[in-house]
Amino acid sequence: MIHTNQTPNRNHDRVALTLFVLSCISVVAALTDSVRPVSAQSTGPRWSFTGKLNEPRSFASITTLQDGRVLVAGGSGSYDEYVPLASAEIYNPVTGTWTMTGSLVSEYDAGNLTTLADGRVLSVGGSGTEIYDPNAGTWTKTGNPNITFGGHKEVLLLNGKVLMVGGYQSELFDPSTGTWSKTGSQQTARARNTTTLLPNGKVLIVGGTSWFTNPPATLNSAELYDPVTGKWSNTGSLNTAREFQTATLLPNGKVLVTGGAQCNGGCFNYFTSSELYDPATGTWSYTGDLNAARGAADVAPLPDGKILVVGGHTNLQYFYMDSNEVYDSATGTWTYTASANRLREGYAIAPLADGKVLVAGGDGCNSDDCSLDGTAEVYDPRASSNPNQIDDVDFFVSQHYHDFLNRQPDPEGLAFWMNEITSCAGEQGCIEVKRINDSASFFLSIEFQQTGYLVYRIYKASYGNLANGPVPIRFSEFVPDTQAIGKNVVVKQGGWEQLLENNKQIFAATFVQRQRFVSAYPTSLSPDAFVDALFTNAGVTPSSSDRALAIGEFGAATNTTDVGARARAVRRIAENATLAQQEFNRAFVLMQYFGYLRRNPNDAPEATLDFQGYNFWLNKLNSFNGDFVAAEMVKAFLSSNEYRRRFGP
Repeated sequence: MIHTNQTPNRNHDRVALTLFVLSCISVVAALTDSVRPVSAQSTGPRWSFTGKLNEPRSFASITTLQDGRVLVAGGSGSYDEYVPLASAEIYNPVTGTWTMTGSLVSEYDAGNLTTLADGRVLSVGGSGTEIYDPNAGTWTKTGNPNITFGGHKEVLLLNGKVLMVGGYQSELFDPSTGTWSKTGSQQTARARNTTTLLPNGKVLIVGGTSWFTNPPATLNSAELYDPVTGKWSNTGSLNTAREFQTATLLPNGKVLVTGGAQCNGGCFNYFTSSELYDPATGTWSYTGDLNAARGAADVAPLPDGKILVVGGHTNLQYFYMDSNEVYDSATGTWTYTASANRLREGYAIAPLADGKVLVAGGDGCNSDDCSLDGTAEVYDPRASSNPNQIDDVDFFVSQHYHDFLNRQPDPEGLAFWMNEITSCAGEQGCIEVKRINDSASFFLSIEFQQTGYLVYRIYKASYGNLANGPVPIRFSEFVPDTQAIGKNVVVKQGGWEQLLENNKQIFAATFVQRQRFVSAYPTSLSPDAFVDALFTNAGVTPSSSDRALAIGEFGAATNTTDVGARARAVRRIAENATLAQQEFNRAFVLMQYFGYLRRNPNDAPEATLDFQGYNFWLNKLNSFNGDFVAAEMVKAFLSSNEYRRRFGP
């Protein structure tokens, strides 16, 4: 649940569930003449919890059985360390329940699972090869490959054999004999590549990293395997070298490759770009960009031919991300879709026979709970009654959690804010009012005020405003730093105050050690000069006691080498009540750009590429004494074409 108050440091009780902004409803009523029709009940794509796994696990292997059930095997049974599991479970999509089945013969992280033509399942892992019989519910050992190679991938060929690709070596598994035999070697040794079976029976491998070079290099090459000749041949190269990308066969026979990174030295710059491979010409062409850069994501085909991409790593969130997108091959475009209820890494994903998509297990964090909880969710892609999904209630509310709080919604909060809108019972004027109030509440919430707005004030106190700009921080700085302070924080849940305080301390200590800060504030500065410079940048004339407390963080020291004292002094000034009050409207306007438009105020498509738009809204908000309803500020951003085009037509 998000809780709101315009005074961030005030204590709150459960009454905070009700927005103070709801008191503005009578004022907003005058704005409903030009209301955009909106559905009160969402029928758009959504995630819902299904039955829990019997044994929580991450990085498990998964496959869909011929009868529509889903098999999950192996994985790790611990969040903090690798604890291999031998157990396996089966999900029944009709009942939404999991039942244990026979355990693997070897206790190891189950290898890739491949459902064979006869209904059995092949598991190929580092500790051996096994076959699962779904009728008997048992696993048995079978022949092992001639060469054991990590990072291998398997593909079921049209002839019923299984091709394993890894490094230079490729091998074939024959289910009828349970044996492996060598086949042609790839032109280039690679790992972290994608492997796709084409309609003509050939196999396409794409990109990845060179395996036997030092240092490894990200590849743009692609190869085709012909099961008739048993040979590999080069085909057209990607326009962008990439690894940790996804690859999906589209209904039209083309292959969609999405995201990934060039990881030479570390995977920190993921791509938004996507490419299409045309088997008829052997060539690649760019298609629409993802809305968010991501790599190591998962994909699943949807019944209407669209492609769902789930999670992954991104540039602004080092470990994993919670947004999902859908690709429409008819338009070549990506749009955001509903985000899952739980942030996950190492989950297992499988399409279901009814067109839904199952995501099971993994590890992740909700509030201060970072663990394997064994939960599973199902994505329902059914079409929305609204052309633009931002007009769906659950998507509208959920998106605000992601755009302003950088997290998935907690169930209580999501239900509360959705109810604010659905309680209108379809009355369009009421819906418009509630959407504006719901939206504004995310900026006004305690959670944002103590995370995003604090980051804003830390930059203001440290550096003042940007050169030739009225704001102190850029979007690219704001997002990762806000995520750092807000990591795993959900106000009013399980020790959130201590968690938030810990995050603030860690962030402040890291911030004052950055080169930009050290260059601006040499450690040779005296405590007096250090503190006075911060207050000057903040534009605050401190009281004698506020100044003394900040200087006092350094004790009797004559310089400012103490990192802890520097961090505490910066926080004292950033949390100064006068600074919070005088920057409030400025930050409110800036967050319209950061939250809704995901850009700086002087970025394209801003016509003049300066801060004219920002200054217009700031002047208007100030002229109405901060009343965002009377100023029609939130309403304008919500109805803007730029915002709405993030999610649909």
